[in-house]
Amino acid sequence: MTCPLALDYVRQIRKTPIVVNDERFFYANRCIIPYINEGIRMVKEGVEPALIENAAKLVGMPLGPLQLVDETSVDLGVKIAKATKAAMGDAYPDGEVDEVLFWMFDQKRLGRKSNAGFYAYDEKGKRQGLWDGLAAQYPVADEQPDLTEVQHRLLFAQVLEAVRALEENVLEDIREGDVGAILGWGFAPWSGGPFSWLDIIGAPYAAERCDALTEKFGKRFTTPALLREMAEKGQDFYGRFGPAKQAA
Repeated sequence: MTCPLALDYVRQIRKTPIVVNDERFFYANRCIIPYINEGIRMVKEGVEPALIENAAKLVGMPLGPLQLVDETSVDLGVKIAKATKAAMGDAYPDGEVDEVLFWMFDQKRLGRKSNAGFYAYDEKGKRQGLWDGLAAQYPVADEQPDLTEVQHRLLFAQVLEAVRALEENVLEDIREGDVGAILGWGFAPWSGGPFSWLDIIGAPYAAERCDALTEKFGKRFTTPALLREMAEKGQDFYGRFGPAKQAA
């Protein structure tokens, strides 16, 4: 169920800017890029592309990460990757993603605009299904992850960035964060947005899942200090940061 507080706030969303600090990426970009990158990482790991895409759609995302790359274009992803690496230097974390993305670029599979991307297209540009040539370069592993693990990787990749944006005061209001996520990039509308979703599953469980994902997949899933603190105190985001608290 969508969070009523977030929906009520739609009428006021223009009154306060979502981004308040000078950051490399705006709120939407900093959350959606990790979603795309996680999907591409899984391709390199040998996760069945159809599992990646269907897991995303089953959890409520309007587009799977691979289809989203096709729609926005592979060459745009390459440009963003190059600029980000130049800015971050040795701290750049997405080399494995770049391997896949740059290979697609070299194959001239630039997405829908070239009628060739992670998906195959007919001569009229109609999407036909996932491109079978991916398997030749990145073979599908014999053992596949379960659906929940794939979904959690895709969702936590987004919501942890939302929490970090709140920690860094890039995001002023969690209601804006939730509404902006739904309207900005289609984050699972049924959930009410990233903060509402974290409230649904509970901070203790969220921190537990982050710890498990970090151990298995790396520090990009590290539990933010704010989420850890809330888990220890048994707090939720709308209880701590909701309108009633702001008005107090």
